[in-house]
Amino acid sequence: MKRAFYILLSCIISCTFLQAQSPIDDLTKRRKKAEAEIAYIDKLLKDNVQQQKNSLTQLNLTKQKLVQRKELIASIDLQIHIVEQEMKNKNNEVNDLQSYLERLKNTYKGLLYQAYKYRDSRSWMMFVLSSDDFGMAYRRWQYFKRLSERLNELAANIKETSKKINTEIVSLTQKRKELANYLSQKQSEVNTLEKEEQAVQELIKNLSGQEQKLKKEAEAQRKQINNLNATIERIMREEAKKQQERERANLPVDRVLTTNFENNRNNLPWPVRKGVVVGKFGKHPHPVYKGITIERNGIDISTEKGSKAMAVFDGTVVKIFSVAGMNNGVMVQHGGYYSIYCRLGAVHVKIGDKIKAGQEIGNIITNDEGATLLHFELWKGIDKLNPELWLAR
Repeated sequence: MKRAFYILLSCIISCTFLQAQSPIDDLTKRRKKAEAEIAYIDKLLKDNVQQQKNSLTQLNLTKQKLVQRKELIASIDLQIHIVEQEMKNKNNEVNDLQSYLERLKNTYKGLLYQAYKYRDSRSWMMFVLSSDDFGMAYRRWQYFKRLSERLNELAANIKETSKKINTEIVSLTQKRKELANYLSQKQSEVNTLEKEEQAVQELIKNLSGQEQKLKKEAEAQRKQINNLNATIERIMREEAKKQQERERANLPVDRVLTTNFENNRNNLPWPVRKGVVVGKFGKHPHPVYKGITIERNGIDISTEKGSKAMAVFDGTVVKIFSVAGMNNGVMVQHGGYYSIYCRLGAVHVKIGDKIKAGQEIGNIITNDEGATLLHFELWKGIDKLNPELWLAR
């Protein structure tokens, strides 16, 4: 029975330990991911600065780095909170053990005094022999025996509790070092964040100094995006009509492929090997100039020069098109869903090709600012979707 109790207690402690470790593991993953994103953005920034300083691409990348830096600081904050809570628990454990040790010592002193009164073997022997009958003698002998056993038990317990206190104090000291390390890391990241925020303001200031030139570029970019949006929306309406005709001809959409695509929400592979989202889905104000709004039906992903666009899922190439300022675009059907890849130079597929997830679709062009940007969209029928909600994080 006692053995079963200790096994159960051990299991409970192990489970509690594992649960306590899980948040730290998750936070460590978050930190590593944020650090990797920052390192990659730094690489893209270095490549971009070599081409052209004070560009919108540089501004967008630096802003995205701020997002990742804040994520990094947030994860460190959570780690600090966890360690502080662990230290509080350790302090409580040490205090409880010290109180328990004090009670053990007081009990031990009392019993030791009793034993001291009969320290001479003749004294306790005479006490036993002076009993009125055998039963009383037996009980007195048992008393001395239990007294001896209890003293030994308490001495062992005192030793074990003292050992536990020392172990907890060592652990607490380690936690203090861990906390100091996290606090130092946080301060370092906060200092870096402040410098990066200053760099963003400096970039905005420098870009504002080129107002006439950049406003003209911003307006041209807005027109390009609007032109792209209109072109893709027209293509999607045409595809919807074709799909209706196929259904009337008893050629319905591939339901299995549609379901498989839907089941991969939040888990679709990225359309580039590595990249950073610098242009968000939907309507957003221009990063420098008020009054100019950019509306994207998809996202812009900054990646390395020479990168390829890759299919995010199995499907069929249904359209290859060109848009002024956006170069070539490719549309891939995945049952009832469509993925669109724009700003391509050479295209490696043709209409009707059955392609697999991860297959290269085309080369992503690098613009005059040195930025390699893929414009990526997702649609369900004629409804546009936010790709960031579908891509693996």
